[in-house]
Amino acid sequence: MTRMLVGLVALLLSSNAWAAGGVAVLYFQNEGNVALEPLKVGLAQMLVTDLTTDSDLPIIERSQLQAALDEFKLGHDGIADPVSAARVGKLVGAQYFVMGTYFELFGTLRIDTRIVEVETGRIVFAYGTNSPTSAFLTMEKDVSAALRSKLDSLQLPKAKTPSGTRSTEGASVVAPPAATAVASTTVVTTERHTLDAAVAYSEGLIHLDQRDLPRAREAFEKAVAADPQLEAARAELSQMTL
Repeated sequence: MTRMLVGLVALLLSSNAWAAGGVAVLYFQNEGNVALEPLKVGLAQMLVTDLTTDSDLPIIERSQLQAALDEFKLGHDGIADPVSAARVGKLVGAQYFVMGTYFELFGTLRIDTRIVEVETGRIVFAYGTNSPTSAFLTMEKDVSAALRSKLDSLQLPKAKTPSGTRSTEGASVVAPPAATAVASTTVVTTERHTLDAAVAYSEGLIHLDQRDLPRAREAFEKAVAADPQLEAARAELSQMTL
């Protein structure tokens, strides 16, 4: 018990968002196709990336969230219990957290998300969308846009991370200039390949948390092979080579 308390205090003191009142994006709950189970981690991280790119929203990094989940022996589980979610949210210094579910059946994917006030458990925003599973990337962008609009309206404290950077596994990677970005006409990637890439990317994050670097690298390489334009996976591979 003493060791756990020391760990909690250390995590609180190391969290940049503790004093600022940040936003934690919790892992989603998969309520359908087991093949999409890893997506609960990758979907959350993709939303974190979108919400922090060209933004001063105080989004808490996934590495801090994972440390808190590990303290509570929750691993990579999505948190459905409001009490557990509140405990994790308070531990990482979140004023609000984003949580949600996804469900796939007969080729249709449904994503539901909500913004919850940590202190009271009050739902301040809810949004849902459904579409063919193959349109996952479009749905993710739709969800992130809705969340960003609402979070902007909450007048949260500004993040300390400079605008225009994105976070991947505890490291900020400057978004590449538009001039060096891969043109959309150069590589034709189907939505189905994008979904496969997102699942592989999610698996890579899980292996990375488990410190299984060979399997993490293999998963990220699989993601890039499926979708060369999935910048998050490319950034993780780049970090692993440093």
